[in-house]
Amino acid sequence: MLAALLLMCCLAFPRAAFAVPDEDPFKVNEEMARFLETNIDRSGDSLQQLRNLVRVVFEENALGFKYDSVTRTAIDTFNTRRGNCMSFTFLFLALARQLGFDARLREVDVAPIWSQSGGFVTLVGHVNVGIHVGSQWYVVDLFPSVNRIELGGRLVSDGRALAHFFNNRGVDCLAKGELTEAIEYFHKSLAADPTVGSIWCNLGVALNNARMYEEAEGSYKKALQLDSGDMVAMNDIAALYERMGRDKDAKRWLDKARKFRQRNPYYHYGLGLQSYDSGNFQASVDHFKEAIKRKGTEHNFYLGLARAYLKLGDRNKARECLQTALKYAPDESSKLLYNEKLTWLAGQRPNS
Repeated sequence: MLAALLLMCCLAFPRAAFAVPDEDPFKVNEEMARFLETNIDRSGDSLQQLRNLVRVVFEENALGFKYDSVTRTAIDTFNTRRGNCMSFTFLFLALARQLGFDARLREVDVAPIWSQSGGFVTLVGHVNVGIHVGSQWYVVDLFPSVNRIELGGRLVSDGRALAHFFNNRGVDCLAKGELTEAIEYFHKSLAADPTVGSIWCNLGVALNNARMYEEAEGSYKKALQLDSGDMVAMNDIAALYERMGRDKDAKRWLDKARKFRQRNPYYHYGLGLQSYDSGNFQASVDHFKEAIKRKGTEHNFYLGLARAYLKLGDRNKARECLQTALKYAPDESSKLLYNEKLTWLAGQRPNS
């Protein structure tokens, strides 16, 4: 009943005269089909075809995909040869499915990093493509390689994939101050999958900035219902209550957020990154150690600690941290990275 009431609360405000474009990010056009016919030898085994697809997507004399920050459909990404991880994922999904592969969007478990975008704080996530070949799932990312899936992510439905696509569109509009468009994109996203708490939080931000305070409150509460430990939603609802003059409610949520931050290993990891960037390497070490106390299996924490130790001149401790990071690395790409760093470190002179 609560979920239904909150949904009605967030959807019952007067809708503006903006229609979300009818986009299908999975769609393949004739030019894309011809590209596959020309560049992929279908006589080889499935894994070789997959590797060939990765090759031609990245090769300069074929598609030549390059990274930029824009979210695009598969067709638009193919036409421009550019896009972010969401754009690449939909492009590769579409091409792989055209070849007959079972391909799905995969949410990747990465260390949460908060970034500033057009005056808003956004939690940056990551997606890539899971491809089923034989009895094994493989992952294809922005890095031009094919690796077996091991740890650190989940395959999701096309509905959830669409939710991520339209959410990205909404965030882009929000950063540009296009509140009406952002709100409509977030509703489109939630229609595809209403269980993603971060989208409810983004909708709350848009509604708050549109001065639709009661609707924003309902959206934040829905986000917290889906994830009671959502620190972004806690801070956002506290800021909303301050704006509404509800100081006691604001203080209650700020206290909850403060307690959660202290328990959250990624909060301490973020402090470690900030200290490192400011040149305070001993403080960086202390923060990374606090993060490790709370989650001792996160490879990113050990990488951060290794970098800080190197800045302090302690190569032995840096090596130990990299070896531990390698132990907890979630995939082949990460393992390769840590082995390369260990090899590099072994070749350095003590005073280099």
